[in-house]
Amino acid sequence: MGEPPAGPEHPAEPGYFQDLNLDRIATAVAEAGKDPGLVSLFRLPSRDVRLIGFRHQVFRDLEKPAVREAAERFTAAMSRIRRRSELVGRMKHPPQANRWFLDLVLEHAAAATAFAEGLEETEVASAGLRALRDDMAGYVREESFTRLRERARGLRDRLEETRYDLLMQGDRITVARHDPEARFDYTERVLAVFERFRRDAGEEPPWEPPPDPGLDRVEAGVLDLVVELFPGVFDDLAAFRAGNERFLPADVVRAEHELRFYLGYLAYLAPLREAGLPVCYPVVSATDKTLLARDVFDLALAAERVRQGDPVVANDVELTGAERIIVVSGPNQGGKTTLSRAFGQLHHLAALGCPVPGREAHVFLPDRIFTHYERAESPEWLTSKLEDELLRMRAILDQATSESVIILNEVFTSTTMDDARVLSEAVLASISRLDALCLWVSFVDELSELDPKAVSMVGTVADGGATRTYKVVRRPPDGHAYAFALVERHGLTRARLTERVRR
Repeated sequence: MGEPPAGPEHPAEPGYFQDLNLDRIATAVAEAGKDPGLVSLFRLPSRDVRLIGFRHQVFRDLEKPAVREAAERFTAAMSRIRRRSELVGRMKHPPQANRWFLDLVLEHAAAATAFAEGLEETEVASAGLRALRDDMAGYVREESFTRLRERARGLRDRLEETRYDLLMQGDRITVARHDPEARFDYTERVLAVFERFRRDAGEEPPWEPPPDPGLDRVEAGVLDLVVELFPGVFDDLAAFRAGNERFLPADVVRAEHELRFYLGYLAYLAPLREAGLPVCYPVVSATDKTLLARDVFDLALAAERVRQGDPVVANDVELTGAERIIVVSGPNQGGKTTLSRAFGQLHHLAALGCPVPGREAHVFLPDRIFTHYERAESPEWLTSKLEDELLRMRAILDQATSESVIILNEVFTSTTMDDARVLSEAVLASISRLDALCLWVSFVDELSELDPKAVSMVGTVADGGATRTYKVVRRPPDGHAYAFALVERHGLTRARLTERVRR
């Protein structure tokens, strides 16, 4: 498709993937695209604004029904070819494998020709799909392609003209050339009986190979006898396979793989869009740290809630001018961690060149994303929980740059409030000096007042604090975050107390 290179072929999963639930999104996109290899493409964010614009254009083209349908038909045909090719590789009887190989070549020729024609008949605006359209048109006109297709068709026609008779007497089978004068030819009678079960050509479903296409001993023996009767056509069939084992061009396979990334992501978004959730193409920059996200939401959580028929709460996030740090406070289980994941997903998805969750977005492209989420203690640890948190924080601050995005979620909860405040102030000062973008979920809500680069967002509640709205809004901290945490930790909420009284 002419897409600029984005990174290594098999990148390792970034350390922040599981914290942000991006591993779940990547797996779901790969499943929707019917290609496990798409997980690797999902691990390759970029800071190249040109590449991201390139991908936006391709996504926009593939949102057109005619273009998407042509691409989906082509990728579906390539999937069938790949599955059947694996079956051919497991076949132990060469004449059978050679015949199936011939069908693979014919199906690819038909699929490539149909795709080239489909792209010619649709309006594509993106540089990527225009290049693919031209490449496919040139490919199906190449002499090597047309010669391969015509030779395959000729072999198919010769095989279809190969007629033979089976004579079965007891456990003995005799194979002979077809005798048109034979007295016991039941062909027409059998065809007449099954005529009523015929389907119109337009109703015929795609043929799928049986799970075990191998021949049994009798079938293999019969085929061997047929080969002896017609050695010429079967010799040519074997030579055809031997000379064309790698008939799929690498650039066509690569283009199909890239198409699956786009199609898989759009398929993943489809049910969310149908549920009314907004998706947009973000404005991206590698220099402007302005952040604007309207109605952003956690994509992984939204997909799960839409499947269950539950509502999804979206939030607005904004950083302008010299603002760099968002301190999020509020009651536990009030949507703060969900917002932090949405913040991280937004930056990663934007750097992939994908449409992002939200009605409108302006996103900075980071050099790296760092996350620090709470981990459950393990008996194998040789350090305390606090020491582990400090070591992880030190690693982040050592590696982060002014171009990084840092997401901290409920750090220093294992120590006293006073110690947590002192440690948090030191970390805040370091992040501020870096001038990195940061979203920090913290019960130390006064952090937002300690640095001019910091702003406050607060999780809201209703019904006098009894009901969480999961809306997080930009406003000064109200000082209740730590109190809420203590009350819940000790089971002193109104709901818990009421439950005890009623017992």
